[in-house]
Amino acid sequence: MADYKTTVALEIGAQSVTMAVFTPAGRGFSLSRYARRDILLDPVEEGMRMDYVSNAIGEMVTELKVKGSDVRNVVSGQQVFMRFIKLPAIDVENIAEQVEMEAQQHIPFPMEDIIYSYQELADREDGEREVLLVAIKKEVLDNLNSQVEENKLRTVAVDCAITSLFNAFSVCYPEETEPVMLLDIGAKTTDIIFAEDGRFFTRSVTAAGAFITNSIAREYGLSFREAEKLKLENGVVSLGNGHTDDMDPQDAALATTIRNAMSRLSSEIQRTVNHYRAQYQGTPPAKAYICGGGARLAYALEFLQSTLNIPVEYFNPLQAFSIGSKVDEEALEQDAICLGAVAGAAVSGAKVGAFNIDLVPTSVGKDRAEKAMLPKVVVAGLMALAGAGFFAYTAHDAAARAQSALNKAEEPDERVARLSSQIESTLAKYNAEKKKLAEYAELYRARYAYADIIKQLSAKAASIRFWVSEFAPIINYDVDNTSLVNATDVKGVKLIDMNRSRSGNKESSINKAPEPVGGKKNKNAAPAVTAIYVSGFTIKTPGDTRSTNHRQAIYDLVAHNFDERSADSLFSYENAKVQSNLNHYFQFLDAKALKKEKMDYVEKFMMVMPLKTPIAIPELADGDRK
Repeated sequence: MADYKTTVALEIGAQSVTMAVFTPAGRGFSLSRYARRDILLDPVEEGMRMDYVSNAIGEMVTELKVKGSDVRNVVSGQQVFMRFIKLPAIDVENIAEQVEMEAQQHIPFPMEDIIYSYQELADREDGEREVLLVAIKKEVLDNLNSQVEENKLRTVAVDCAITSLFNAFSVCYPEETEPVMLLDIGAKTTDIIFAEDGRFFTRSVTAAGAFITNSIAREYGLSFREAEKLKLENGVVSLGNGHTDDMDPQDAALATTIRNAMSRLSSEIQRTVNHYRAQYQGTPPAKAYICGGGARLAYALEFLQSTLNIPVEYFNPLQAFSIGSKVDEEALEQDAICLGAVAGAAVSGAKVGAFNIDLVPTSVGKDRAEKAMLPKVVVAGLMALAGAGFFAYTAHDAAARAQSALNKAEEPDERVARLSSQIESTLAKYNAEKKKLAEYAELYRARYAYADIIKQLSAKAASIRFWVSEFAPIINYDVDNTSLVNATDVKGVKLIDMNRSRSGNKESSINKAPEPVGGKKNKNAAPAVTAIYVSGFTIKTPGDTRSTNHRQAIYDLVAHNFDERSADSLFSYENAKVQSNLNHYFQFLDAKALKKEKMDYVEKFMMVMPLKTPIAIPELADGDRK
């Protein structure tokens, strides 16, 4: 049954981020408002992509006024693994188990490292079942989802662009009865989708927008950014047969370069059609629809129509949608062919699409599990209340009978005194075990604490501008009262000193109690890891002794990604406090201070990262110290 309700849809593509708000309109949707941001990065900047994605999402959340909303996310086709799996004729109840077994054979990663969803396709004539399996690496999905949650949105579902686009097509073109082909020409891949009488097949090829840009960059000796700008401003696809005779010679040469790159795409499409016919007994498409950013290239439609030798049209994913009054129609005319994935997300949310792919991030899975447990918890609570009421009644009755018996007793019963002693002894043992259990629980938490810290550092501190060479927990460190002048300020408080390990010195802080540093409040405190010491090197401009941009890159990354107000941050950073006391948290040593004047292209940085929650250190008995 259709469920038309306001939907916020977000597509995170390879070189763009798109967000749209759809509201119910009769028996369908209206595009209320939308926003797009291009993310153009050189290949060497790929490590900074998530920062740009997060900024783009934050800007669109403010622009579209959707802070705190539920959102349906769509990931690009290049980030997922899609496999068509044939299953033998089996009972429906066993299909999930069968798919999991097959997934282990088809996905080239351990099952614990991936998240997958599947959709059963139309039954085959030979009695076999066919399933579309969609999988994504857990780390990739969780990283994308963290950008969404950090910008005050709540993920309710994650689809992939290919199936989402097909959902939009099935709603917008229900009258199509002939076999058709959808060509979504994106930045890094072109997704080729076949729709034929309820059947579905797809293949992705790397001949896409970035391939054309790289061809221009090689031909003209330009950077990726420069080549992309040239393509967008002056690029057209040459159609041959004198099409470029009236053009400026430079523009004509550029058009020929683009045509040569587009010829690769045309060949890949033809190869995919042949594969579809031979391996899946499919019918050649009678028509093609094109969409995506690459489809906006001038004469791309005409070129594909001439090389594929079938009619080609632009795909309008909003054909079945009404358009809100606040939407800029001129901008929409240019952007419409790029909105197929978000339109499909609205269709999926209304449960009227052909596919229902749901890739569940780790945090979303935990929330769903907790909500699923809520009814059971309520029932258990009611049972507990009922039991408590019964116990109170019986206890009251027992107390009354006991009082009656005591009133009749002339002397204290020795058995009562004996029982009281037993109760006190048992209670003491219970409290001792309870304390020990709490200690075990703390040890269990500490066991994974450092892994969580390193994982968060890896996820949020990835940058090509600096790298880390030392990671050391530090004990009872009072950052408020200690200036980080040099590495000696943390000497004696490192739980594991990497410098001692390198020198062969087996003595370390773990073998003897360290002296607390900074502040009286730590003097009598039990040993605990209160901060993490990180050191490494940051790249700077050789010979430039004045610029501090390389330092600012570290300040900004820490302030942006590890602010204590972020729910998932493990560190206690308050941006304003850090900026006013930088020497308590950061220190830099240039090549001269390192006595390595020839290495003036780097500076060593040292950084103390205070923890939100200290990690207890179990005390060792004297016999355990080695």
